[in-house]
Order: sequence, then C-alpha cells, then structure tokens
Amino acid sequence: RPLEGLQREIHTCVSIMSQLNLEAHRMVALPYLLAVAKLRGVDVAEEYMDLEAMVKVASETSNMASRGHAIFAQLELMVIFKDWKRATELLIEAGNLRLYIPGHFVGVRFTALDALISFKAARASPFFARMKWKKRGVKSMKLLRSWVKKGNGNAVHLLHIVSAELAVLEGKGKRAEDSFKSAVKVAARNGLLQDKALAHRLAGDHYTAQGNTFWANYHKESSQQAYSDWGVKLDVVEEIE
Repeated sequence: RPLEGLQREIHTCVSIMSQLNLEAHRMVALPYLLAVAKLRGVDVAEEYMDLEAMVKVASETSNMASRGHAIFAQLELMVIFKDWKRATELLIEAGNLRLYIPGHFVGVRFTALDALISFKAARASPFFARMKWKKRGVKSMKLLRSWVKKGNGNAVHLLHIVSAELAVLEGKGKRAEDSFKSAVKVAARNGLLQDKALAHRLAGDHYTAQGNTFWANYHKESSQQAYSDWGVKLDVVEEIE
C-alpha cells in the first residue's frame, strides 16, 4: 500500500487509541507509524519515542507484544537499508518473535526476515558460524515453504527471495537469478512494491558481485523506482542504495 495513506491511517489509529487510553494497543501500532515516517522522511521524534527506546521500555515493563512489534519494525528497516550487521545482532537479541507477534501475516514476514538475515550473516561469518547461520536460515525457509504448500499466497514471493539468497550463499548463480526473477514477478503481480524493490536490490547486489554491470544497474534502477512508487522519499531512496 502507498506509504502516505498508510501513515495517515496508522496515525489516526494511534490517536484514537490514545484518546481511549488503550496504551497496550497503541504501543503495538506505534512501531509501524515510526517505520513508515522514517521511510517517508517525516520527523516525528518530538511527538513519539524512537524504536530503540520502545524496545527498552517494553522490555522493562515486560510488554512482550510491544517489544516484538518494535523489534520487527526495526528488522524491516534494517533490511531495507542493508544494515546487515545490526540486523544480525538484533535477530540474536530478539529470539523467536513468532511467540509474541500474533497474526499470520506478521509471522510470515518475520520468518522471511529471519531466513534472509541468517543467510546474509552466514556469508559474513567464518566456517562454523557460517554453518550455524545457514542451518537457521534453512529452518525458516522450510517453514515458509510449508505455508506456501498450504496455500498462503503472502509467502510465495518471500520464499523466492530467501531461496535466491540461499543459492547465492551456495554459489549457485543461475538458480539465484531465476529465483530473483520469480520474486520480482510475483511481487509485482500482487502489487507488493516494497518486496519488488527488495528483490530487485538483492538481485542487483548479486550481479554487482559477479561483475555484471548491465544487470546490476538495471536492478538498482528498478529497485529505486519501486521504492519511489511505494512512497519512499527520494533522498531516503538514495540512502537505501
């Protein structure tokens, strides 16, 4: 969905929850407002605490649902901004968020992020740690695949993305390229601009590593366009790349 309308809708929900003193519900919705505002280049720091502060407060008050959603929103942003080191550290700290973030859609996305970040961590790790991270990523990927087999359409393009990253990790370039292509196609068909952009960008990184300038530039430009179409502010798009 376009970010501008999404921000407006979440802001309305957060305001209503504040008026009704539904603090627990407000603290679940607020991380998504902060994430969307960051992508749109809108400063809401004076009105709300930041995501890291939310995680701290939620942990201190044992509000595990709020902590889970705040960490999940952080992971989404770190993946978008390619901050793989911090994403890896946060994934370790987070534990199994599926226990605390009810809702199949969020659970599916966290599982995909878990697999993607794990495969990225594996590529950056020495042998034994690499095997550990790969095993974790494969476990999450198998869970995604089981949901796809049960007919979950929200998991199809995400499975293609993490399958591509596993193929990159294993040095299977052709398989990775086919999976990236499928991810872009399915995300585009379903109107999922953010994941179309992510698939393009990860494909671009793969082609850059292969020294294929033509396809690297194509995917980079396609990623920038998809993020822009989604509503990400131009200078934020440039920061992402």
